[in-house]
Amino acid sequence: MALSDIELVQEFKDGSEQAFAELIERFQHRVYNTTLRMLGNREDALDTAQECFIKVYKNIKKFKGDSSFSTWLFRITTNACRDELRKRKRRLPVYTDINSDDENNTIQNISNGSNEPEKITISRDINESIQELVNQLPEDQKLVFILREFQDLSYQEIAEILDISMGSVKSRLSRARRSLRQDLNKIIKNGGLE
Repeated sequence: MALSDIELVQEFKDGSEQAFAELIERFQHRVYNTTLRMLGNREDALDTAQECFIKVYKNIKKFKGDSSFSTWLFRITTNACRDELRKRKRRLPVYTDINSDDENNTIQNISNGSNEPEKITISRDINESIQELVNQLPEDQKLVFILREFQDLSYQEIAEILDISMGSVKSRLSRARRSLRQDLNKIIKNGGLE
């Protein structure tokens, strides 16, 4: 039976480098996908994801277990992304690789699974349109949307990660979804996805 995250953290605190390697193995894809979607650039996403795990390594003794390890890790991840975005002082596109093998890629899953070229083209058009629309969201809405829709985190986990109330999470997510729905409907009405 595999050890829980908390058990691995404790083993790592006790000096087991293998426990830390297991934590990286468990979370590296989710951390990378979050940084990629927030930063829009593979190189920056890789660098930032690596920085996140370095911060975890250096600060693991500060983890008290008041929240889950994943919540603590995603707080580090979102803060690292925010720091990188502040450095740039400009908005970057959200990037979702349509060929990614990420099982959490909900945009890719809009397709009904058919291999028909016409349907694949339509799916790619929808994917690109959604990417552009998500990129246009205000940062606070974009971050909540990514954590909920791409990382499948609960409202409570998002609230803890971002240090905001659950009501704020729901409100930001609702505004993001409403904005995306309205903008996507405009594109469809204008014949952009036919």
